[in-house]
Amino acid sequence: MNVGREGDEGIQGGDVPLPAPQGGGAAVPYREVYAEYADQAGAALEGSYIPLGMKQYVRDYFSSLEP
Repeated sequence: MNVGREGDEGIQGGDVPLPAPQGGGAAVPYREVYAEYADQAGAALEGSYIPLGMKQYVRDYFSSLEP
């Protein structure tokens, strides 16, 4: 989503403004979200051209986020 800025003529430079954050924590548990994104990252590593040195960097990054 592209976030615009508000000026004299309304919203400019974006699609729609983001709503204000709500308190109360996450709607989806972190472990569920992590598993889904880790699977997507793994598929991207296998299906996309990523230089060999960078693949390990991406794997290490996602490992550091693991719950």
